[in-house]
Amino acid sequence: MSSTAPREPDASEPPTRGLVVIGPGTSFGVELVRRYGREGFALGVVSRSADTLNRVRDALAEEGLMVAGAVADVTDSTALAGAVERVSAEIGGLTVLVYNAKLSIRGAALTVAAETVNQTLAVNVTGALAAVQVAAGLLDDRVAATILLTTASPRTEPVAGRFALAVGKAGLTALAEALRPTLAARGIRLRTVVLDGRVSPTGPLRPAEVADHFWQAFAAPRGDVFRLAPVRRDTAVAQLPLEV
Repeated sequence: MSSTAPREPDASEPPTRGLVVIGPGTSFGVELVRRYGREGFALGVVSRSADTLNRVRDALAEEGLMVAGAVADVTDSTALAGAVERVSAEIGGLTVLVYNAKLSIRGAALTVAAETVNQTLAVNVTGALAAVQVAAGLLDDRVAATILLTTASPRTEPVAGRFALAVGKAGLTALAEALRPTLAARGIRLRTVVLDGRVSPTGPLRPAEVADHFWQAFAAPRGDVFRLAPVRRDTAVAQLPLEV
C-alpha cells in the first residue's frame, strides 16, 4: 500500500505557516521558537507553566516576534488537545508541531519506584501520543505538515541515574516508529530529533545549534531520524538524516 507524500507548496496558497512547540523547556526552547520565527513562521507555545510561557514571549518580543500561547499539562489529554487547537487557530493554522515535553526523575534501574516510571511515561510517551492525535487532524491538507518528537539515544547505563528517562525516551522512539506509516498515509511527516548530549550554552550541544538542527529536520526533503551529536567538547555535528 502506497502512502501519500506531503504536498509541495503552491503559489496560490496563503504563505502562513504555523509552529506550535509543546514544552519549550529552559535549555533551548527560546532559540527553537526564534529560529522558526526568523523563517517567517507564526509562533505558538503550549507549556505547563505560565512562567515558562511568559519567559518565551518576553524574550522574543524584544525581537518583534509575537508568540501565541496556552497553559496545559500534557498528562491531561483533554486540556492538551484544547490548548493545541486554540493556539493553532490563533496563529492561522498548524504546519509544524514539536513535542519537547519531558519528565526526568532520578533513580537507578533496580531501585527506581514503579510509580516513578509510570509518571515518566505519562509525560514522555502518553503525552506525545495525545499531542500527535490532536495534531493529525489539524495537519490534514497542510503543506509540508510535520511532527517533530525530541528523543535521545538509548543508553544501557543512563547517566546520573536517569533510568526512567531513558525508558521513556525509548518508548517515545518506539511510538514514533509505530505511528509513522499511519501519518504518512495522511500526508504528514513524523520525524524524530535525537539529541545525543546535554544542551547548554557551554556545550557539548549549544542551544543555537540545536535550534538550527530542528529547523533542518523540518526543511530536509526526506528522512525520518535526525541526530545531533557532539564530536568534541566545543563543537557539534549534525547527521542529517540518520535514516532515510
